Amino acid sequence: MILIKDIPLVSLQKALFVLLKNGQTIPVYGKVPESAALPYITIGGITAKPISVKDVTIWAMSVTMDVWGSPDNKQEVNEGLNDISALITFRGESLEIEHYEVIDVEIDLAECFPAADNGYHGTITAILKLNKTS
Repeated sequence: MILIKDIPLVSLQKALFVLLKNGQTIPVYGKVPESAALPYITIGGITAKPISVKDVTIWAMSVTMDVWGSPDNKQEVNEGLNDISALITFRGESLEIEHYEVIDVEIDLAECFPAADNGYHGTITAILKLNKTS
């Protein structure tokens, strides 16, 4: 039996925040200030699924990143999704995540749709497989 522990939710979120903040021009927020101008990016839900292999636990982490815009920001939302996709697929395996290495990255899906507040919303979901290093 393998002991499954040390879920890397917060450390993955921190690494993605740094990647997105430094890798493109749309502001990225952990907590969106009331005065935030559109468009902006937030890191949404993260799920973690353990995959046990022999004496190792690999985490399949599904992360949703959201791009928020006004009805006039459809192009900017699309460009934000493009930037996130490029950053995740090109630099995802070199993310610095405390006590973990990224061994695989893929884009699961991307969506765009009108938001409930009359804005425009895009999401992109990535799956990163993490292996514990220490």
